[in-house]
Parts: sequence; structure tokens; C-alpha cells
Amino acid sequence: MKRSDRYKQHTKQTREKKPNMPQHNTYFQPVGKPPKRKKGKGIFLKLLIPIVIVLAIFIGAMYALSLRANVDDLKSIEDKDTFVSVSNMPDYTKGAFIAMEDERYYKHHGFDIKGTSRALFSTLSDKSVQGGSTLTQQVVKNYYYDNEQSFTRKVKELFVAHRVEKAYDKNEILSFYVNNIYFGSNQYTVEGAANHYFGTTTDKNNTNLPQITVLQSAMLASKVNAPSVYDINDMSDNYINRVKIDLEKMKQQNYITDVEYENAIQELGV
Repeated sequence: MKRSDRYKQHTKQTREKKPNMPQHNTYFQPVGKPPKRKKGKGIFLKLLIPIVIVLAIFIGAMYALSLRANVDDLKSIEDKDTFVSVSNMPDYTKGAFIAMEDERYYKHHGFDIKGTSRALFSTLSDKSVQGGSTLTQQVVKNYYYDNEQSFTRKVKELFVAHRVEKAYDKNEILSFYVNNIYFGSNQYTVEGAANHYFGTTTDKNNTNLPQITVLQSAMLASKVNAPSVYDINDMSDNYINRVKIDLEKMKQQNYITDVEYENAIQELGV
């Protein structure tokens, strides 16, 4: 008998003896056995999709609500009797507010992730001096959402702040800020506050009053954090410390010279 015939006969006999044994492919998984599925991935996707949908709906709703704020209305701030544009103020006066409230003011477009993260870390470490909101956000909050304190207000504020940055230049936005914030004693502009507290002016073109000083600028910029608590005529230790920090920041950011800093510190008496 030929070898090939013997092989065929042997194969036939083997199949007849084991008719129910499954035939296996030695290179793949057994026939009829489905591949294992990763259950965790499927559950994660099922949870993630609804969350993304809800978040998208929420953001869309906040954006729609933010459109109610007409950014053109900010121009009405310029109609105030004591309005002075920051372009007509000494650099150290506008620098006092930027240094204390938003040192990256000229680098962001309404929202500052780096500044917000730094402010959060400072708050957690109990060393907070500078707030997390940009000056643009504060302009929006003070003008449109002054009495609204909520997370939804914060989201709307971000959308409006971005539109404000697109509609106005940095000097205009900063002018809106210093002319629409409370300084205590019923004063809502930096010029009015300078007139009221010091008998000085922030307007470089005003020759009728003495020019506001470096220290006075820092005192006003520091006061807006707690205008009803910080008393210019009877400065608390916290208030003095805040003014000192502002002066240090002004020097670091080149809004004042070393000599101006030393003179202001001496006037402050620390």
C-alpha cells in the first residue's frame, strides 16, 4: 500500500473514532469561542457620553444667556462726571491696580488660566493677596452681574469678558474698571476717590489739584478689596500690609522705580 493511501486510511479511522471532538485552528482561538470583551471600557463610555451631553447643553445655555449682556453699554461709564481715562493717568496709578489685581493683564484675552491656578493655590495655602478673576472679568461682574453670586454667573462672565476683549482695547477696559468700582464713602471712580480722600487728581491734565502720589495710588488700589473695612484715615495692619505688597509688586513689574518705592514705604511708615 502506498504511503499516501496509508495516511488517508489513518486519518479516516481517527475521525471515525472521535466524531464529536472539535477541530482546532492552531493559529487562532478555538472555533466557536468568542473573544473576551473589556467590560470597564464599555461602562466608562456609557457614563462619559451623558456627562458630555449635559455639559454641552449647560455651556450652550450659559452662552445664550450671556448674549443678553450688550458690551456696547459699557461706553456709558464714560459719561460719569469724574471719569478719567487711564491714558490720562500716571503710569504708576494704573499700574497699582494691575499689579494688585491682574499682573498678566496685558497678556491674556479676558480669562487667565495661569492666574486663576495661582490664585487657587494661594487660597489653599492661606496666602491669597491677588484674586483669581481678571480685571476684564471684574468689569463684567461689576457692570452686569453685581448682585448675582453663583457658578452660572461665573460661566456667563467668562463669555462676556471674551467679547469685551474683542470690542475694546486694554486701556479702555482698564478705564471701565477704575471708573466703575466702589472705593467707599459713595465713591465709584478713582478720580472721585482721589479727590475725596486726598484732595488730589488722577488726571495729568488737571492743573487745579495736586497729582496723586505713588502711595496714594497703592492705597486706593488696595482699598477696593474691602472698601468698607479698610479706612484710609485709620489704617489697620492688614490694610498696611496689603499696600506694602502692592508697592512691592509695582516695583517688580517696573511701574515704579526703586527710589519711588523707598519714598512710598517711608511715607507709609513701615
